[in-house]
Amino acid sequence: MEQTPQQRKEEQKRRRFIADAWVLFEKTGQAPAPSKDYCQLLVTTEGVLWRWWRISLRRSAVVYPGEWAVDREDVEHDERLQNEIERTFGRDVRDQVVHLSTRSNDFLSKLPQKLLVKIASYLTLEDVIAMAHCSKAFRRCCLTDSLWRNIFLQHHNTITPELEQLAAEHSWRKIFFTDKLRLQMLVSRQRSQMSIKRNNENADQSPVDDAENGASNGQHAPIAIEES
Repeated sequence: MEQTPQQRKEEQKRRRFIADAWVLFEKTGQAPAPSKDYCQLLVTTEGVLWRWWRISLRRSAVVYPGEWAVDREDVEHDERLQNEIERTFGRDVRDQVVHLSTRSNDFLSKLPQKLLVKIASYLTLEDVIAMAHCSKAFRRCCLTDSLWRNIFLQHHNTITPELEQLAAEHSWRKIFFTDKLRLQMLVSRQRSQMSIKRNNENADQSPVDDAENGASNGQHAPIAIEES
């Protein structure tokens, strides 16, 4: 059924409203064979825009680009849109679009863990603690060792090997909240233990090194012979 001018005007207004909203996801690509059309997928807070440019080998063919808009509430039930997205970009992208459309109020917690840690690294200590009380995903992010290593590095100039070893045994969060006097004591103790360990390793290797040096000089290490 052909649309009236008023309906076409309302449809264009609806498309502009969806396109001008906050963009959550965008992807472009070429449809699989036999079709070679170029497609653009645009997901906003108000809905989904599907645009395509048909590729024709006939020189005389006049092909205009197309645009298709679906409101956010209808994306989950629009099988035609989902089939087009899956055919062009795959099932994972289709599931992501449906998820974004059905849970438009919780995008930040769906970001990858590394990206969340990167964002949290720019926050103040008070904000990080407050962020941990927002959701389970934020709490997991705020308890990661990599985040507290970045926070520790922001408050201190360097990280010594002794601190790395201590953090591996405990955690960077515990190291950060340890008072300076106790931390210095722990670092000194860790340094002593690492020094003793290195000395023991050198002592264990020295007889082997002596034997190798003797062999290289034409000398052989004495061999113990048991008397019968």
